[in-house]
Amino acid sequence: MARRAAGAAGSASYGTAFKVPTFNDLYYPGFSNPGLQPETARNLEAALRYTRSDFSVGIVAYHNRVRDLIVFECGAAACAPQNIENATLKGVTIEFQGAWGGLSVRASADLQSPEDDATGNLLPRRARRHGSIAIGQSWQGLRLGAEVVASSKRFDDPASATHMGGYALVNLTADYALPGGWTLFARLDNALDKHYELVADYNTAGASVFAGVRYRF
Repeated sequence: MARRAAGAAGSASYGTAFKVPTFNDLYYPGFSNPGLQPETARNLEAALRYTRSDFSVGIVAYHNRVRDLIVFECGAAACAPQNIENATLKGVTIEFQGAWGGLSVRASADLQSPEDDATGNLLPRRARRHGSIAIGQSWQGLRLGAEVVASSKRFDDPASATHMGGYALVNLTADYALPGGWTLFARLDNALDKHYELVADYNTAGASVFAGVRYRF
């Protein structure tokens, strides 16, 4: 992490957004909704960050109002995108980055309330709490890293009837720099072989190993 001058900074912003349904949302055979409306949103955000030469910490608060939010819903007969008339996504994101010698730390936490205004239910496939922390250590060309990613429970449908449990994943990495711009790397994702779902009834990858060589020009 590059060295930076110490100090605090704040910001605030307001914006609007517009999102049209995709061609597949409207016309894909068996999984579409030709009556789908475009999303419109109003977004308000305020941020505060403190920076020193060896670390930085920031907090962002946000409040987003969305009309005709597009979500994917599975009914008794078929699955198709639908509109949620009014939704509110509000919360706080906290971030930290630090580097001391060969040690680096990066962490973030998102505490949010993504709700359907009409029912108060959680929006589909969105968790109230999500966070991660990654730690790395370097020794003379060798770098080892570990990361934990965690999420609270979520639901797969607007009615909050299909429950998907929370999870915590552990990922491990190793890199070794070789002469001439070459690097050996290895990565173990989901090291504890945790079973979890991001979409109901669709499996995610178990423990997975990746290894190879990179060259940087």
